[in-house]
Amino acid sequence: MALLHEKAREIVHAVEHPVEVAKELEHEAEEGSSARTPLIALVGVTAVAFVIFVIMLAIAMTVYYLNGG
Repeated sequence: MALLHEKAREIVHAVEHPVEVAKELEHEAEEGSSARTPLIALVGVTAVAFVIFVIMLAIAMTVYYLNGG
């Protein structure tokens, strides 16, 4: 039960302080000693690729509709 309570506390902390948690994850990924390092790196790359995709899609849709699509 204590482990569950501790995990809930960590989740609440992550939601309340996202910048601090992001910095902790960045440090953990740079260090590379954790088993979570590949997952952290993969999620980071996926998030950046998704943002680029959304921006390109918005530009393409805007151009399409401005040209009478």
